[in-house]
Amino acid sequence: MTNSTSDAIFARRSVRAYTAQKVDDETVGLLARTALAAPSGMNAQPVNVIVVRNRALIEEAEKAVIAFFVKTGESAVVDRIKSRNNKIFYDAPVCFFLAVKNHADADVGIAAENISIAATGLGLGSIILGLPRVIFNDPETAAYWKGKLGFPDGCEFGLAVAAGYAADTGKPHDIDLKKISFID
Repeated sequence: MTNSTSDAIFARRSVRAYTAQKVDDETVGLLARTALAAPSGMNAQPVNVIVVRNRALIEEAEKAVIAFFVKTGESAVVDRIKSRNNKIFYDAPVCFFLAVKNHADADVGIAAENISIAATGLGLGSIILGLPRVIFNDPETAAYWKGKLGFPDGCEFGLAVAAGYAADTGKPHDIDLKKISFID
């Protein structure tokens, strides 16, 4: 038994290359609203969605993330980023930065997944990103990036979701059914 929602869940994958085709305003707005429709503990609704379509700003953030890892000497991460053509946001035309209050990690994860599943259902690709966290946590850059993206007071970086029309081909992860157990 399947439906369009479960089909999107099973088809979803992390997309690491996007076409230059822009995502229309209506679709971007719909994706942002899906994040806000996510359930949250005690209905606290701790997630704020900041939509960035400014290519130069996305590239500036990407360079800042890379610079952080170069500065801190984390060669394994730098090598991994280099193997992906120094891409963090993978040339996605739109990025959703999820700012969150009260360390509501589960809530922000659900909001990110809502965007990702909805994007798949709409024929778009997406990738959920935690790596940009470093520029929001680094004392040297946090105030700049929170200000640049207009983070509400009291909010921290939760996750980012890059989205657009997929340029790469790939397949969803295989599901290991041995990880399911039933207790009757």
